[in-house]
Amino acid sequence: MPRITQNLFRRAPTILLGIGAVTLVIALIWWALVFSVVLEAEVLTPREAGICLFDTSGLCQAIASLCSRDHVLNIRVYEPEAFWLAVGLIGAGTVAAFARWLRPRSAA
Repeated sequence: MPRITQNLFRRAPTILLGIGAVTLVIALIWWALVFSVVLEAEVLTPREAGICLFDTSGLCQAIASLCSRDHVLNIRVYEPEAFWLAVGLIGAGTVAAFARWLRPRSAA
């Protein structure tokens, strides 16, 4: 196997976990920008708004679509797919790290 490919496979867990962590932070900030207005108006409880971080239920979409106040960067809608992408990347990184840890070491 070429050396570049070996290095990529060796670094894959770190890369996946890093990208997943950054994506999770972005999703949390994005959610907070949209749902902070909802929480300020006391339309939803913090628990209900928290569910909207990962859920695409009709309630979450309806509440978010009613948001008319301008946000930073003009963000008005939150998409939970960002959260699930982060979870998937972190999960893949964890599995890759575990698989690498289980792999037998070759005698050098």
